[in-house]
Amino acid sequence: MARNDHLLSVGNEALTPMTSAMNSLTAQIDQLTEVADARSSARLATLKTRMENFSASVTMVGQVKAGKSSIVNILAGRPALLPSDVNPWTSVVTTLNINTRTEGDKRAKFTFFEQEEWDNLMVGGGRLGELANRAGADDEMDDIRRQIGEMKAKSESRLGQHFDLILGQSHQYDYFDEELIQRYVCLGDEDDPDINPKTGRFADVTKSAELYMDIPQYPIALKLCDTPGVNDTFMVREQITLRSLRGSEVCVVVLAASQALTTMDMALMRIIAQFENRQIILFVNRIDELADPVNQVPEIRDRIQDTLKQNNIDANTSVVFGSALWAEAALTGNPEILSDESREALNTFYLAAGFGDQAPSLDKIWALSGLPDLLLAMNERIAEGAGTRLLDRVRHRARNIASQIRATAVAKTLSGGEGLVRDLDGVSPEDAIATLSDQYEKKVAELTASLRAKVLERLNSAEANFVKRATDLADCPP
Repeated sequence: MARNDHLLSVGNEALTPMTSAMNSLTAQIDQLTEVADARSSARLATLKTRMENFSASVTMVGQVKAGKSSIVNILAGRPALLPSDVNPWTSVVTTLNINTRTEGDKRAKFTFFEQEEWDNLMVGGGRLGELANRAGADDEMDDIRRQIGEMKAKSESRLGQHFDLILGQSHQYDYFDEELIQRYVCLGDEDDPDINPKTGRFADVTKSAELYMDIPQYPIALKLCDTPGVNDTFMVREQITLRSLRGSEVCVVVLAASQALTTMDMALMRIIAQFENRQIILFVNRIDELADPVNQVPEIRDRIQDTLKQNNIDANTSVVFGSALWAEAALTGNPEILSDESREALNTFYLAAGFGDQAPSLDKIWALSGLPDLLLAMNERIAEGAGTRLLDRVRHRARNIASQIRATAVAKTLSGGEGLVRDLDGVSPEDAIATLSDQYEKKVAELTASLRAKVLERLNSAEANFVKRATDLADCPP
């Protein structure tokens, strides 16, 4: 871990209500288990395990070299963990499983493409090729086929006879370090003499990378997913990045301050907005590279908010400005890594924040880096989204089990023969049953109406999109 890993605790206050509610609910489940029969006890144990295994998924997306890997490294407390230099670069979806249970001593797992997936890529370019072919984009289809052919040739050259043998397999290790990770997830310039010859040995055929670590500063389990850039020149990697969004609850779109919200970024945000339950955070990185950050940051923020509004993106989307480099300096306790320009920008920000003209402290550098604001925004969305949904589901099912336990106990008492006991709040059984029936009929009616409205809304949306695509194609010149 880094020297000042206590800084990672900043922002945990947003998770306190959720973790307290989980602890309280767990205690209630334990109490129910004490009076439950074997069947109900097993169901309660499943609910408890579900809460214990809760893990929030956060995916970093954005263009190549926006700084996604650097930010993931900072959040992991390991600034040099994933490659973040210009060369080599991340080319495989890499997930950091933090505070999650593992099988034995497993610390790293690298999974390769299945033979069927590889065949699909070679024949039709995979899903991206299908879309290009359907749209009549012959040039894009040719590019995809050429890229896949080149990838296969390079992989066979690197791996030789092992190429066919490793497809569909996985490699597991009881450790991980920078060199091991680069072997599986990095691509780079093969002619660069400074690149380790082992770098990228398996990268072409690696489908996903999983790393496991414990960070006590985080009160919950996290899955931090680092992805290849969406403007990667290899379009298949871009498609893999988009596919990784499906399993994420929170998406952090990392932008470079010098080119915030390009056409590619907006296209990505529109895609994310289509997924249910996705919550977007914009992190504008590299403000230390701006010529006049104090004045430019507000201008960039206004421009971003105007662009979001014009594209009908949620106006409440959080926009956080910061610098992964400043965060690394604070986390490692080594401001010497800052360039003269970066240090000058930091000093300007420091004064503008009202911290005075004394030498910048590490805590204040961390505050100005934007990482505390990013952590807070992530934790708020986790608590409001995935955490709330889990609590609601567990509470609902626990109440149902409690009702069954109570009904079973009442039935046993009634069947005991002597001294019938009816605990129905002073009303007759007939009236109690009638009241319950009315309540459930009302709930069913409300739920049916709600579901019908949602179905109609989706049908209307699908119809509108179909008509728009059809009219757009009709307007295109032959």
